[in-house]
Amino acid sequence: MWSLEISNVAGIRNGNATLEPGTNAVQASNWQGKTSLILAIRSVLGASVGPDTLTNGADSGYIHLQTGDNEYERRLERTGDSVSVEGNPYLVDEDQQAAAELFAFLDETNAVRTAVREGNDLTPLLIEPLKREDIEGQINELKSQRKSVEVELERANEAAEQLPTKIGDINELETEISELKTQLEELEGESGDSGEQEQLRAELKQARRKREQVSQRINRLEGKISSLESQIDKKEDELESLTIPSKSNLSEKLNDNRSKLHEVEQEIEILESLYNATNTVLDGDHLDLLADVDRQIDDDYLSCWVCGTETTRKTVEARMKEISEMIADRRDCRSELQTTVSDLETTQNDIDRKRRQKSSLEESLDRLRTDLAESKDELTAANEELEEHTERVETLETQVEESDDRRKSIEKEIAQMEAKLEELQNKKHSLEQRAEKRNQLKKEVDELSDEIESLRSRRESVIQAARDAFDEALEDVVAKFNPSFEKARLEKHVDNSGRTTQLELVIARDGREISVNALSEGEVELIGLIASLAGYEAFDIADQVPCILIDHLGALASEHVHTIVDYLEERTEYLVTTAYPEAGEFEGHVISPDDWDVVSDDVRQII
Repeated sequence: MWSLEISNVAGIRNGNATLEPGTNAVQASNWQGKTSLILAIRSVLGASVGPDTLTNGADSGYIHLQTGDNEYERRLERTGDSVSVEGNPYLVDEDQQAAAELFAFLDETNAVRTAVREGNDLTPLLIEPLKREDIEGQINELKSQRKSVEVELERANEAAEQLPTKIGDINELETEISELKTQLEELEGESGDSGEQEQLRAELKQARRKREQVSQRINRLEGKISSLESQIDKKEDELESLTIPSKSNLSEKLNDNRSKLHEVEQEIEILESLYNATNTVLDGDHLDLLADVDRQIDDDYLSCWVCGTETTRKTVEARMKEISEMIADRRDCRSELQTTVSDLETTQNDIDRKRRQKSSLEESLDRLRTDLAESKDELTAANEELEEHTERVETLETQVEESDDRRKSIEKEIAQMEAKLEELQNKKHSLEQRAEKRNQLKKEVDELSDEIESLRSRRESVIQAARDAFDEALEDVVAKFNPSFEKARLEKHVDNSGRTTQLELVIARDGREISVNALSEGEVELIGLIASLAGYEAFDIADQVPCILIDHLGALASEHVHTIVDYLEERTEYLVTTAYPEAGEFEGHVISPDDWDVVSDDVRQII
């Protein structure tokens, strides 16, 4: 069981509620805090908080949630015209918060339900969580990893191809060395050299071998140094050509424009709420509900239901026109600010990218310069060692100059061959080690390719899952609600590459396509809930937040409200819905607002 404590949230000044697994229905008439409870649950679960979340006139408020051993809280503070929020919500990941607002928090302001009502394209909403996953970025990263592994695999395959040749070269060289040694032994046996001479020749052989090894090492170091110097020149040219624009006051400008955009959006929301509420009163003939109306031939005379001032219907309607013009002006301002914010964000991202590139080049240059310095030091030491071995060889050659040229030639050739043999054996060992990695590298390439393909198909898989969930839910709706339409589907439009560009809501009645405007208000709300449920199933929202919140089902008949509640209850651990008393009793836990301190209590006390 979950326990909620609410203070100064929308219409609830103070109140407590409990949520039990299954259906939780809060039933009451208007102005009793039903929608405010849904808003409070949304907020503590992690939904965005607006200025209207905090009770009008209150400076602070909070929602506290106890779920077993865990506690969550969001604290609201009013600062001027804005409301700040702190604390630890149930959902801390921004992507999960956004997905829950789209597909689990199904109140009247739900974006999917709103898009269905207005006949807007559902595609951006149904794939919104995918945009936050940065699939293209993940694919590029995996491609980079795969390219590196493919290079290693190519080197391993080349090593495997080179091995037989290297083994043949080693065998051939060993045979040649063996034959030369046999010749040398025969020559030494014929000459009858003394033990001292044999010792000198052994030392000369060893000295020549070491000199040859050092000489080969010098050649390798010189090649390495040349390569490092070339790499450094290239990196320095890249660094010199890299220009980073000035970032002066960019963050301040961006924050300032974001703040302005937020303020304009708040003003639009407030003006639209005022306009819509007043328009509902005028167009719905609800004036008599709020004020005493004296209907005369020239106009309707009434007292303002807010301040009590005497006025006329025409005066109110004229003021409504002014408010409409104010809304239009602010919308134009919002569009300009959105463009400015987008341009500033693009500039900032470009600067950050170039700075990272510069840092990477500088780090690479530091490593290359260090390696170059070490290699030069090693080359200097090798040249000194070569001089020592050369002097030693020359000394020993002088000491054994009486030996015939043939013996010297054989000894030198053997020394060279043995040095070459050692180098070949080292290369063979290196090739064997590299070739042994082929199977593992091939497996890594295949796994990375599978992962890339899975990411590429994820968007279409999610879209298909949403369409399947929509179709499945629609079958149940047609069977359980018997609406005036017999079919509805999310028709997929694709581009030349087969990529889905739009999910069009298509509704059929009597075999013909009809628009949303041809449906009853209750049928529109049903389709909106089904579309939200499609995203709920496609993105496994139940694994992220164990709640579905429903509000504003007044357009549905009582029996249909119960049916949709029973239908959704099977898909979540906690289902919270609002309902009027005339909807009848609900199976499950009933939440009563009788003990809450709500804003409307103040109005009743005044009356």
